[in-house]
Amino acid sequence: MAELPFPVNGLHEGLSSEHQPPTTSPYLRNVRPFDVTEERARGGQRPALVKAYDEQIGGEHPVLIMCAITTTYIEPE
Repeated sequence: MAELPFPVNGLHEGLSSEHQPPTTSPYLRNVRPFDVTEERARGGQRPALVKAYDEQIGGEHPVLIMCAITTTYIEPE
């Protein structure tokens, strides 16, 4: 089983994959290596710097929360 450490040294696009510096990645998008609240290395999503949309998504009823729901259908007898 291969061990894949989180790329805490960030983005590095200068070399081929065989010569990639340890704990770097040539493909990173919206990622930061350190948790600023707990001050420790833990990969996570970078917060947005600007709003993605100018208008309110959802119109009069803004999106307040998103979640996934799983259900099971039972066939009636």
